[in-house]
Amino acid sequence: MDYAIRLADQLRAHLRALRKERGLTQAQLGQRLGLGQARIAEIEAKPGLVSVDQLVQILSALGATLVLRELEEAAASSAVQAREPDPKAPAKPTARRASTGSPPRALVIPPKKGSW
Repeated sequence: MDYAIRLADQLRAHLRALRKERGLTQAQLGQRLGLGQARIAEIEAKPGLVSVDQLVQILSALGATLVLRELEEAAASSAVQAREPDPKAPAKPTARRASTGSPPRALVIPPKKGSW
């Protein structure tokens, strides 16, 4: 299932819900990551202060991934800008993708192995 996150504070509820759906306590999740229960509590309380690397590791331990998806408005805006060339810019060849009518592809960042 996808969870749209636009603010770091929204991540708090999703991290907690993912952990509980997996039947894990904060201490058990911490053991999987080599962290203490107190650190997991801090991360859940203020996920916006965690590095992206740590967030990806936590999500991986919870069986989830981080996905970046272009918003439809942004995709439409960039498509309009791409069709309106700058008259001052030198002409250069461009490669165009065939429009399939499908939504923009999501960039999936696989979990990274390593230490904190």
